[in-house]
Amino acid sequence: MPNRGKTIKQDTPTRLALVRPMVTRRYELAVDHDKCCGCGTCVKVCPHEAISISAARLVDGRLAAKPRIDIDPIKCSFCGECVVVCPTHALSETINNKPEIPVIVGQAFPMLVRKATVKPEICAASTETAYIEACPVGAISGRVVRDDEGRVLSVDNANLDRKTCINCTRCMEEGPTGAFTIVKPYKGRTFLDVSLCPEGCQACADVCPTHCITWDGQQVALDERFCLFCGACERVCPVPASEHTTGAIRIVRTGFVYLPVESAAWTAALEKLVSLSEAARELDIKGQAKRRKLVAQRLLKEMAD
Repeated sequence: MPNRGKTIKQDTPTRLALVRPMVTRRYELAVDHDKCCGCGTCVKVCPHEAISISAARLVDGRLAAKPRIDIDPIKCSFCGECVVVCPTHALSETINNKPEIPVIVGQAFPMLVRKATVKPEICAASTETAYIEACPVGAISGRVVRDDEGRVLSVDNANLDRKTCINCTRCMEEGPTGAFTIVKPYKGRTFLDVSLCPEGCQACADVCPTHCITWDGQQVALDERFCLFCGACERVCPVPASEHTTGAIRIVRTGFVYLPVESAAWTAALEKLVSLSEAARELDIKGQAKRRKLVAQRLLKEMAD
């Protein structure tokens, strides 16, 4: 095998894959370009700076091409940190053709809490159906039962595909009461100043993976309930933050919900992904050294509660 131990890069319009065939193990890291929203979270967390991202292309205020990530096959170590934090399941890793993430197996990274359950009996007792089509990734399915006049009687066999669900909580908020239980693994805050938006621009709404940003024909609006705090909207906004302005849209991630783990790798990742200053503001902590220490302790020990 002339390519044994050498990483092979395969890139198509819809999928990027790095494959490293070894004697007893075969690593594969893949990116689904259709699922990827171009938020750049993977770029921030990569410990080897192996991931890069292109700029978005806008035409008349619409998103003509979203940011696209690329991975350097020489720098990538197949650690899987990018897979853990990807908000849209665009990244995946297999070892010997079975899903496996080395930093999870080695307990260097925690599992993010992505709870998503459905109670089919509640859906069956309701005539609501809009939540099925409202799911931004098509993770909800069910058989809509209608009478002879086309009126909805129930939704039978309601199902939620956890591998597809991105935990935006839309079904829980807009579906039948008590039918869905969703835990969003990300914490944060959003800021939108429509007065700074260029006339007719809706690029942020185009790129938002959860459709929490909408366009009414005049201006955009943001519903924080469904936001993953990924920052894809901020990346494509033509009015970025500068020395004198915060930008038209700003997303601040303040934490994660995860299973407890203590490791240097996770601590380093948190410092890249979380705004320590914003988290400190929530705790009303002053003093840089004290702030960093207490915020880190909070992130590592309390967020999983």
